[in-house]
Amino acid sequence: MGLRLALLLLAPFALVGIWHYLRYATLTPAGRNDVLGRARAAAVARQQQKWSAHATSSAGRSAVVVEPPAAARVEKPRLRGALSSEAATARVLEAAGLHADSIEGLGDVTTAEEFVAKLPEGATVWLTFSNRAYLHFAQNWYMQARAVGRQHHVVVAALDAFTLESWRSLRVPVLNFTEFGDASDFRGIGSDQARFRRMGAMKVAAFHRILLLGRSVLVSDVDTVWLKDPTDFLSSPALSQVDIAVTSDCLSREADSNKRGDNPRFGGAGVWFCGHNPGNRFGATFNTGVMFLRPTSNALSFTERWRAKLLAPTEDWHLEDQRAFNMMVMENFYPTLAAPGVTDGSVVLAANKTLQLMPLPAGKFCGGHTFFVQQSGEARECMNVHVTFTEGGVHGKLWRLKEAGLWNLEPSGYFHDGRYLSFKPPRIPRPLPPKAIEPFDQCTARIRDGKPADPKYINWWSSAGSEKRCVKPIAQYQDKNGDQGVTIDEALAMSPRLQAHMKMADRYLTALRDGMSMAWILNRTFVFPKFECMCDRSEWPDIMPTCRLANSDLEFPFGCPLNFLINVHFMQGLEEGTEGRHGVPYREHSFLSNSRLSSRLRESRARVSFEEQPVVALEAKSTASDVFLPRRATDDEVRRLVGPGTRYHDTAVLMLEEAEDVLGGFENGDDGTYIRALLDSKVLYGSWCCSRTNFHHPGATAFFNRPASLPVGHLATQYREKRGW
Repeated sequence: MGLRLALLLLAPFALVGIWHYLRYATLTPAGRNDVLGRARAAAVARQQQKWSAHATSSAGRSAVVVEPPAAARVEKPRLRGALSSEAATARVLEAAGLHADSIEGLGDVTTAEEFVAKLPEGATVWLTFSNRAYLHFAQNWYMQARAVGRQHHVVVAALDAFTLESWRSLRVPVLNFTEFGDASDFRGIGSDQARFRRMGAMKVAAFHRILLLGRSVLVSDVDTVWLKDPTDFLSSPALSQVDIAVTSDCLSREADSNKRGDNPRFGGAGVWFCGHNPGNRFGATFNTGVMFLRPTSNALSFTERWRAKLLAPTEDWHLEDQRAFNMMVMENFYPTLAAPGVTDGSVVLAANKTLQLMPLPAGKFCGGHTFFVQQSGEARECMNVHVTFTEGGVHGKLWRLKEAGLWNLEPSGYFHDGRYLSFKPPRIPRPLPPKAIEPFDQCTARIRDGKPADPKYINWWSSAGSEKRCVKPIAQYQDKNGDQGVTIDEALAMSPRLQAHMKMADRYLTALRDGMSMAWILNRTFVFPKFECMCDRSEWPDIMPTCRLANSDLEFPFGCPLNFLINVHFMQGLEEGTEGRHGVPYREHSFLSNSRLSSRLRESRARVSFEEQPVVALEAKSTASDVFLPRRATDDEVRRLVGPGTRYHDTAVLMLEEAEDVLGGFENGDDGTYIRALLDSKVLYGSWCCSRTNFHHPGATAFFNRPASLPVGHLATQYREKRGW
């Protein structure tokens, strides 16, 4: 039962990875001398129909039972719909959607011709496509375009009547594409792919029309955000030689900038997802989430053929606008040739040498892995961020933007009101684990000679008895199910970083147990801390044993998104509670450092420390800004010392200096049982993925340990009375 439930929990965000993997696998060049790569592609292809059938046949069941397990005492709250749902989108917009300054009248629906005529000569059209299911993302996209000063260049293509009226009410120029009539979340694998292709053809036709009017067009998806105005970059000399510039799924800024092929780490043959530089022979994967098209004859011819390809009958179930784009530009692409007249290698010939194509720099037009994982949400040189490589569906994307401080549709008072509690998470000890285990021959010689273990290899991350065991690393292999990779046990045995990651995850969950329980005791909103991780997540088993894909620039430790620890897309409802009792409202880790935070929330703060001293002594040494609580305090003590009636009750932010094993239990047994069950159902579970290509089968995913239960009722009282301070 537990395994089945775990598989159902993982299924929603697995499909995204399967989709990307299929695209990556099927783009493998025919002449590529890569047996492992071809084996992976073949294995995935063999199982694709089986996965799809499983996803389709279980869709109805998943919609009902996909909630995480709850303890018996807590009535399972009905999730109010993932944020991809129409109802949830409406709630976001109702609470915090954009509003026009005046509610009288509506803006006019425009045409491409009318809009272009009003723009300054030579100005680029900023275009996106919006429907009801993603209207909140589209509004966030617009807010970021406005933040970089380009709102007057924006035109939105509305795909349904509701969205059309929404943009009209905001006085934003809008193109009427409501004949398409799609207000739904159309990206599910089980959706109508023919309809999806027609929508892609409509999108291509939209920017083809703008090109015909002699204007350049910058088109970007609504799950991108603009951090900087790219106008100067798009006006640079190299771009004057370009027909189309497009982002890629490249995970390495270093590989992306290897235009001469002389980088000793990557060489000149190519890198998966980054194989678009002159001289490369494999690995390019372009992402049409951001495209810059100039009104050249080559671009016009290409977009016309692109649209025709999407409208033509096909047996290719996976064909959609992005895949069609990749298929077309990859025709006779290898070995990649630099475009004539561009000496820095930034522009290459594509589409059977008919198109001058610029792969937009991965460090300026950043994918989700680069920005949210490798850069831990720091802007650095990014002009645009595309929320790719993200689990948890639409809610997972939204949470990533909130963590980075890039979500603009917060309700009134979000950054001004309330009382909060957060904590400083456990730090990863030093030394850091190496990327590989002790060499087998060295280990056997050491044990034979009776020498002590080398602390470089055997340290805090190691399991008991590791110093007496020697492990010989094994290569990926195909199991009886046709899955490629190694088992979790094999991965753990040969990956010190994964061992460390699992140990830290267990510690983090214990800290969350205590920190969130204290927030509930004090009826405060909980602010998640920013955790550090020692292992990337990926559905490609190549991540083992180093915990880093060879084609990424990830460094350790890294500030990781919250979904590396828990399933954020199942936290919805945590703030509401159950049984008529309050829940635990929560905020993203960047909340307390957000520039929009009110002065009260910035200034009214107190540090909370825990010591093994009697309550009387701790009360005497506490000040307005420094609070001392007994280590392993019970709920009654927490309320008495920092709760209602104390001078700290109205302090805006309580920051726990630590939270791991600081709470001693709940003397109110009902409270303790209730909050633990609520946290178990929403927060205190998670996993690492994946050591094999199909986590539906046992042995591909490692689950973190749930923290121990705190004493409740008379057991908590007994503990307090006997603890010695």
